[in-house]
Amino acid sequence: MDRADLALLLALQDDSSLSIAELAEKVALSPSACHRRIKALEQDGAIAGYGARLEPRRLGLTVEVFVEITLTSQSREAMDRFERSVGDFDDILECHLMSGTADYLLRVAARDLDHYDRIHRECLARLPGVSAMRSSFSLRRIKRMQGYPVIQAP
Repeated sequence: MDRADLALLLALQDDSSLSIAELAEKVALSPSACHRRIKALEQDGAIAGYGARLEPRRLGLTVEVFVEITLTSQSREAMDRFERSVGDFDDILECHLMSGTADYLLRVAARDLDHYDRIHRECLARLPGVSAMRSSFSLRRIKRMQGYPVIQAP
């Protein structure tokens, strides 16, 4: 990846609704070169997809919860079964395999505490192989992710 690719990635991450002509102008490329580079970045997997960043509160999701999960076993089979099961629940926004005391960290958004209770009972409690679950509630988001830093490789 060269500087033009990195500039394209930053521009797309900032606003993926820009037209090819607008992107090309922003990164000082011709529209055809810009289009070719974007297609190459998509095929290479550097661009995983396109979407809009939604504001959870505007959707009525006022409670954000981080759930630490500890499994009864760290066998390959237990972890695979847990990870497959996580994919079955849309209420689980993110799942990360962790180092440290918890095996996994989940992120969940809910309308209110009653909604989170329903998610806890109907979703989280049904995950296989869980020996312990600890929920931490976000009181306030200080900084929202705006995108990944795009840096030039040495």
